[in-house]
Amino acid sequence: MRDGRRKDLRIHLLGAFLPVLVVLATGGGLRGASLVGRGDFDFYLDVASLPAGNGEATQLLQVAVPTKELLYAERDGVHRADVRVTFDLRAGDESIFRKAVQLRDSRSAPPSVKDLSSFLCHIDSCSVAPGRYTLTVTVEDLQRRKQTLLGWIRKSYAASVVKDAAIEVAVPEAGALAMGDPILVWSIDPNGGFIPNPMQIYGLRKDTLTLFASAALPPGASADSLRVRIAVTKAAGDSIDEKRLTVPLRGGRGVFVESFDLAAYAAGDYRVLVEAEAGEGLFAAAGKDFTVAWELLNWQRPVRDILVEAGFLFDDDEYERFKRMTLGEQEAHLKSAWKRVDPTPQTAVNEAYAAFLARVRHADRHFGVFQRGATSDRGLVYVRFGPPDEIIVRPIPKDRADLLSGMEKVGDEYEIVLEGSRSDQDAMIRDTRPRIVSPERQRATRGNVGGDAGSFEIWSYNIKGDPIFPGDTGMTLKSGLRFLFLDSDGYGDYRLVGTSEDMYTAY
Repeated sequence: MRDGRRKDLRIHLLGAFLPVLVVLATGGGLRGASLVGRGDFDFYLDVASLPAGNGEATQLLQVAVPTKELLYAERDGVHRADVRVTFDLRAGDESIFRKAVQLRDSRSAPPSVKDLSSFLCHIDSCSVAPGRYTLTVTVEDLQRRKQTLLGWIRKSYAASVVKDAAIEVAVPEAGALAMGDPILVWSIDPNGGFIPNPMQIYGLRKDTLTLFASAALPPGASADSLRVRIAVTKAAGDSIDEKRLTVPLRGGRGVFVESFDLAAYAAGDYRVLVEAEAGEGLFAAAGKDFTVAWELLNWQRPVRDILVEAGFLFDDDEYERFKRMTLGEQEAHLKSAWKRVDPTPQTAVNEAYAAFLARVRHADRHFGVFQRGATSDRGLVYVRFGPPDEIIVRPIPKDRADLLSGMEKVGDEYEIVLEGSRSDQDAMIRDTRPRIVSPERQRATRGNVGGDAGSFEIWSYNIKGDPIFPGDTGMTLKSGLRFLFLDSDGYGDYRLVGTSEDMYTAY
């Protein structure tokens, strides 16, 4: 976090925010969980329910947007990011709280930190009655217009959203000790304030978990102190770390801050549980989930990049489970999966992973038109099987004769698809080095020149190519593997229209 962060984002332990924190109570649907906004970038949302003492509750809404996701525009030597955050809390079809706020961050230079440890944070609140609600939070980067014609005309910006998150506000229990979710803290400043951590992510850039919690006696009860137990547990409930403390009560309220060193924690999900007892049967417990991640790459890259990696490693069911995991659990899951495909597990380098990253970079550079290159049809094939041994590029005449011939070659398991004379074919068979057609040559075959429209490519692999994943190693014919991609409109958007076998049967 930069020291230049706006001071009004800090929460003061003994300041005006204290009367709200000391009446934290049992939460509802989102209790203990952080949500990730999806879209053009990632942001994080945390929600807590705080009873207001009049039968209603205050919803504390915290939003964090990593600065690595934002565009900093330079003007007159100042680099500035502008973000608009819109909250819409609904009871059924009725909007009971709708608010838009604008965050601005100005610096003399763009953020030097390109990971999750630098973020803009906004805290808001509203009062609601007990019941069930849905919350939609939209974050827009006002420095980035949508790169479409409609985007420019309608003045729409790059945006992400948490849509219709379910919130349940419970009725506070009469006569009970009031305590709610601990507030996870990113940093504490010398003036007695702290910056919250709505992301609930620790590890590489912050290996100390600090939490702020509070409790209040019910009306008519009396006690001098609270006996507090704070435990860190795994998902199964096994306690990993524990601290006990006595917290003095002033005016029936107790506030405390505690920290845990996470240096020895493995990547994954954890929960911090706070239990407080004030005698006379007054007891309360609350918790908050957090995740630990240690890989620099996972702190730096967007969640959508991690999902691209998971899409190659896992089948549909496991991929859906993976999407719902936190960053720490995703890191542990990916680490285990890559370990299974490491060809030399006794060495420090995983050659399969290194090859995967190199292929993704190549696919992103060369195959992206209307989508990311690694997720396009050609990109998927390139990442899975490596560089083709041959690429044939042809424009498509009006009579489609060349395309029909290409489809026949792809479907004929005894046909080796080679281009040129017999002597050229013999030389090509002897020279098995990859022969990738340059993007310039590919572009030269596109368009409507001479009455043609679009083009097609035939990718040929001698025998099996160079697959990374075990599920791909047995998928090729003895005579070679072939793929037919068609750019029907001439814009470079090639779609897979034929293969020499069903490339998804292994899944």
